[in-house]
Amino acid sequence: MERHTITKGWETCNFGYSQPPALPAPRRTELVIISVIMICASNCSFFQAAALSQSDVKPQTTVMASNSKELTAPAGSELTPEQEVAVLKKKELELVQRLMKDFPDKVNPIMLMGNVWERHGDAIRAMEFFNKVLEKDPERADVYKGIGWFYMNKEQYEQAISYWQTALEIDPNIPGVHNSIALALMGQNKQDEAIGELENDIRISPRSTFSYFLLGQLYLRRKDYEKSRSSYEEAIEIDPDYTNAYYGLFTLSTRLKQRDEAKKYMATFKKLKTEDMKVLKDRNKAVDDLIAMQKGAAETYLLAGQMYQAGKNFQKAEELLKRAVTLDPNNVLCLERLASFYLTSNRITDAISLYGKISEVNPKDPLCHLNIGILSVRLKQIDKAEKAFRKVIEISPGLSGGYRELAQLYLRTGKGFPEARALAEKAVALEPIALNYFVLSWACDMNGDSENALKAILQAIQMEPANLKYRNVYEHIKSRN
Repeated sequence: MERHTITKGWETCNFGYSQPPALPAPRRTELVIISVIMICASNCSFFQAAALSQSDVKPQTTVMASNSKELTAPAGSELTPEQEVAVLKKKELELVQRLMKDFPDKVNPIMLMGNVWERHGDAIRAMEFFNKVLEKDPERADVYKGIGWFYMNKEQYEQAISYWQTALEIDPNIPGVHNSIALALMGQNKQDEAIGELENDIRISPRSTFSYFLLGQLYLRRKDYEKSRSSYEEAIEIDPDYTNAYYGLFTLSTRLKQRDEAKKYMATFKKLKTEDMKVLKDRNKAVDDLIAMQKGAAETYLLAGQMYQAGKNFQKAEELLKRAVTLDPNNVLCLERLASFYLTSNRITDAISLYGKISEVNPKDPLCHLNIGILSVRLKQIDKAEKAFRKVIEISPGLSGGYRELAQLYLRTGKGFPEARALAEKAVALEPIALNYFVLSWACDMNGDSENALKAILQAIQMEPANLKYRNVYEHIKSRN
């Protein structure tokens, strides 16, 4: 079961109350690290100088919950799973107590202590810390979000909705809250209102499979079969192994007397259900408890590491971030944060290795491949970079970053100016932003088309009039004509 996350002041933080799985997708803004390769001739070099001015931009980040199903105790451990859990609980509490001492003026350690107590099964003590957070900062939407689940778990729907509505008043775009309200409304048999909340949740989190699934269920009850089918299919598009969505489509097809379709969906449902049951059969409650504890503790170590990093205690930060990855090796957020930490100390090889692990966990995530390509350029690993950028284009043809970065790679290396221009034009067509117009200007110039190079750089300047590098490029091209 996925857990809720707090976001203010953290990249993520587990609030602890469980709900059915919903994966809100963060807003992903394409960012670029520009290579230091200087291969092309004079005109190319001028554009590279402008490109290098963007090098303060950080690499793309990917935020996702861990989808690991198997976590084990450290190799060589002689402790039972129950003993491992007890040790982890003790160390986790000690860590948060240390955080509260080291950062006495910060509210996040207090919040984290509430999270830990809740996850350890003491909801009353957890609420004490959450209320302390609100005393210090009453504008914490994430706290109201979590307290809402405290009441939801007691089936006190009106109180839960009240807290969630307060969260939305503070932060109208906080992920997951509309989904939570929908669940409470469904508990009150207010189906129509629930549909509106789910649609709002999808507006904020377009990849929320659970919201799409619930919409499919609700539309099916209303006999709005087209919307029901569309919702189930959206859930499967995001998560092809979403077992219950296939059963929903089977039910829908059966009602519509579409026997062949129903048979197909039931076959897929049975296949996935068999796999799910095999996992359940092989599970052991004590091991499950250990896995849950490891995942929760990993988030605590992650957040503690981020606090020490912000406090300039880099040695402690690295120690904690590495511990988080050890506890939950398939947690993409832990891997990404450690990779970002390595980048701050220019440990590019270590960062690439971690992005490689992310690509193993999420092979269809284009952003980790984009990062691998960008960092490979910095290491002058041209073939590896090209492969990574082409992978981005393959798995996400609607993302401009893959085309733009591959175009820049070809411009720097002189590998293919005509293809670079075609790639840059595609990037602009997909996303007409200043950076893409800059690369298009560069590509036009390298192909001897000064007229369109000027037009493209003027577009970039119009979008970012304060960017002096773009203006310098414009003057450079203009001076030659």
